[in-house]
Amino acid sequence: MNAKSKKPSWYSSNLRWYVVLAVLPAMMAIVAVLFYGYREWDAAQSLRAQKTQWSQSGVPYNNVSLKDWYTKRTHSEGTDDWQRILQLCHWGQGASGIERLPYLGSEGDYPISLVPGGDWPEEPLVASFLKEMEPVLDSIEKASVHPTPVRFPMMFDGVGTLLPYLQESRTVMRLLSLDFDYAYYHQDTKRALRDLDLMLATIQAFDSRETLVSELINIALRGMRTGAIRRSLTNSIWTDDELATLRKSIEIPEPHGERWKDVMIGERAIGLSAIESLRGNASEDSNLYQGSGSVGMLFPLTPSGEQIFLDYYERAISVPNSDLNTWQAAAAGAEQSIDAARSSSATVWLGMLVPAVQPAVSAEIRMEVDRRWTQTAIVLRQYKSQKGEWPSRLRDLESLGLGLDDYSTVNGEVFGYEVVGKTAYLWTADPAKWHVKQNISPTRPSKADYAESVQDSDDHLAGYVLELK
Repeated sequence: MNAKSKKPSWYSSNLRWYVVLAVLPAMMAIVAVLFYGYREWDAAQSLRAQKTQWSQSGVPYNNVSLKDWYTKRTHSEGTDDWQRILQLCHWGQGASGIERLPYLGSEGDYPISLVPGGDWPEEPLVASFLKEMEPVLDSIEKASVHPTPVRFPMMFDGVGTLLPYLQESRTVMRLLSLDFDYAYYHQDTKRALRDLDLMLATIQAFDSRETLVSELINIALRGMRTGAIRRSLTNSIWTDDELATLRKSIEIPEPHGERWKDVMIGERAIGLSAIESLRGNASEDSNLYQGSGSVGMLFPLTPSGEQIFLDYYERAISVPNSDLNTWQAAAAGAEQSIDAARSSSATVWLGMLVPAVQPAVSAEIRMEVDRRWTQTAIVLRQYKSQKGEWPSRLRDLESLGLGLDDYSTVNGEVFGYEVVGKTAYLWTADPAKWHVKQNISPTRPSKADYAESVQDSDDHLAGYVLELK
């Protein structure tokens, strides 16, 4: 028996390897779980410390802190007056014949080629409407003395945050645009300058910068004002002093770095609030989140995934914007970091909550080019008024204090310029194609190239050829 039960020497050696091979996967799984657990614990600790630091320094990171942040950055003195103005503008939309009014009516065309004292079939209707809306215009002037930005009732609810007051600010600007065109038509420069001042006051009143949407609305409002100025330069009614006033009102660029940081900090808080709501089963309480709760269940956002989310926003907030020529490229790089996220949960949540940063930066740059283009047109008018003739080239405007950066795009392309007889033409690149890189045409685009885009646009930036008679 003993002889038969004796095992070969190789048997015990192989048995040990079998045991090792059987235990090794389990050991590796345990190590992986421990590593994963430590990584998530460390990420959770880091997030907790970050939010504590934000709480102490007043940086928003959820609905409550976002509300506090908004309250501290806005002013309540003008709230009642501006709410009343919005109500009156809404009331004015029920006026008879409003559908045929420029800017305000669905059938009204923008008076792009409006000539002072010339043919304007809608003028009687415009005059009647503006007479009825005089109390509203006076109310805007009275409200313009309040500190800005103005505080409006806001209910912060992550990506479900509504911005009705900001959205309605366009109705105020449309009314002022119509009044400005009426004043220009009647060569009432005092009234026209008042309208431009009230447009600026409106822009500042609604410039709370709490989300990317609010910033895009602000860009649209600024575009309406510069568009109004350009329309009045086609057939100039301005004196030298008034041209100097117009130039001064737009010669200072927007503080892009400050604006961008404010907006993206608020946008990050919106995203974090949405994460908090989804984790708290907000899908049961809010229509906005219906359908998103299942995503949260299928792809639960881990602490490390949330850290990826915050890292993306840190990149977006910190994109270099002192050099506008590289700003857009930096924003594109930040967006590409989404694709580099290896966590499936982070990728899904980034896709749901992260806004399109690169198009937003493009809109900012587009507005800056629009400002430069408008300023160049004003200085052309100044040159013509002072010299009695149009300059032969834009470089001649440097004698009036305009620099190369002022009469060129952020890419360094000089605006197109041509003089034909007594008319000067100033053009830029087609803003309808702002999302693709393009060069300014070396020859003046024909009216057929841009007239249709002007009529189809609602932001007053589609036209890109300015005719100065």
